[in-house]
Parts: sequence; C-alpha cells; structure tokens
Amino acid sequence: MVRAHVAAFFALGMLGAASACGSTTRPQGTFEPEVDASGPVEAGGDVTGPPAPPLFQDAGKTDGGPLEPQTDVDVVLTADNAYAFGWGDATRVATYRNVTPARLAGEIFNCPVGNGPEAWVVPAAEAPRGAYLYVVAWADRATSQGVIGQFRRRGGQPVFTGDGAWEACATGREYDPALADFPTQNVVNEQIGFCNGGTGDRSTTSAGWVGQAAAITPNAVGRVVFGEDNTVGGVFPVVCTKDANGVEGVAESARWMWYSPDATDPFRYVGPGNSTRTFLIFRLPAKALPDPPK
Repeated sequence: MVRAHVAAFFALGMLGAASACGSTTRPQGTFEPEVDASGPVEAGGDVTGPPAPPLFQDAGKTDGGPLEPQTDVDVVLTADNAYAFGWGDATRVATYRNVTPARLAGEIFNCPVGNGPEAWVVPAAEAPRGAYLYVVAWADRATSQGVIGQFRRRGGQPVFTGDGAWEACATGREYDPALADFPTQNVVNEQIGFCNGGTGDRSTTSAGWVGQAAAITPNAVGRVVFGEDNTVGGVFPVVCTKDANGVEGVAESARWMWYSPDATDPFRYVGPGNSTRTFLIFRLPAKALPDPPK
C-alpha cells in the first residue's frame, strides 16, 4: 500500500522500477529484548534497543519447555508495507524484531536481500516443535497490502505464506507506516492474550484466531486469505527471488497473505477506514515446518 501515489510516498512511475535490483541497503528497525509479561505494563515501559541486522543469530529465551530442537530456521520476509518478526510460544512473543516501514517500492520488492525482502535466522534452540513464529503486519490506506515469504527448517522443505497452517488475528489497532510508531512487543503480547481469549469486538477485530477455511477461536470472524504468487506480478510487482550474490529471496511459490473480515479481496485497499482491521498478527506453529531428512 505504500507504493502508489506522490500523495503517499512515491509516484506511480516508480512501479516500473520496483522489481529492479541494486538499491541501497534498507535500514533496520529496533530489537526488543524479552520482557516480563507476568505483570501490568506501565505507560512508556516498552523497550527499544540497537538497530537489528537483516541476518541475526541472537535470541531471547522461548517458553514452552525443553523440547528437542532440530535445526535453525531460515526465514525470508517482506511486506507492503510494514511488519515485525518474532517468535515465542502460543501465549506470547519472546523475541521481537521491528523492521523500518517501507517508504519506497524498492524497500518492499527490490534486490539485494536486505533491501527489499529481509533474511532472518531463528536458532534451533529457539524453534522447538512447540514454538510459534510470528509476523505482525500493518499498512497504509493506499493501493495494496500484504505479506509474503518462506520459512524453512535448515535442510528441510519450505513452508510459504500461502500454505495452510497459518493463523491470523486482526487487532483493529491501526498504525500509520509513515510515522515512527509501531506495535511494540508489549502491545503485541497484550493482543495475543485477547486473541487467545476470543475477547475482541467482532465488528472491529477478528475476535480471535482464524485460519484459511474456518475460525479457530470460537466466535472469531474472517479468514486468512492467500493471493497471487511471486511469478508474473499483478497487484504486486515480483519480489527479489535471488540477488546478484546468490542469496535466496522470496521463492516464486510463495503467495501474498492478508486477513479479510468478509468475502472481499483484501489485497487492494478500498476502504472505508481500517477495512482489514490491522494491525494483524500471523503465526505459524514450528511443528508445521518439515524436519530435514534423516
């Protein structure tokens, strides 16, 4: 949605250049270390830290017990036009990375990896079968909106956005990607609690978790929706699939993903207001990632 008009962030004429390679590296956002979610969060108590590199090895502790880790998980993601990535368990995100919202088309679609799509590594010890991988996404009120990428346990087969194991919860708490504001780790964990409890307002949120075919939380509304793949472009230009250094980007088989509260196409913004009830929380259970061959 970021990429359409001069009145937003850039002119339509830039769309033709959006899939070209070679732009400057996109600056990263902030890393929020693990926080104690056992008590109330005071105003202004969210923690921000140093810039996060596109590829990282550090991680906060993941709750859920000493399940046997398999291998590291390689992740490649991009979003139109803002997202954060993290992991934890079914109740909270323990490690959280906020990515600087895209203001230009190239910061969504272009090579090299790290400029458009970003690469992440979840260490094996933080990705046991009981863990969850989280993508938090939001967008402006213009043109298009979606998230796309893939997740692969190293040595195994990938799971794409577009595969059926994804769950989504729409919080109805809108953020403007043009501003420096973003859903912090404390806010996300608060909303995960509402999602798990199914306590959201059905008219402004998803009121719980939903999948592609049906509600997961009783009384939840809407669905996870999968759109076009990363081949010929349509609503979205093609995202970098491999850069000049041979680094893998977003695979052609990945499909754009978003939430729809009804039967309408959510990938083109038509309004009114916060029509897809962002920000959105997507999650994928680590057990959905195929193990590498024995």
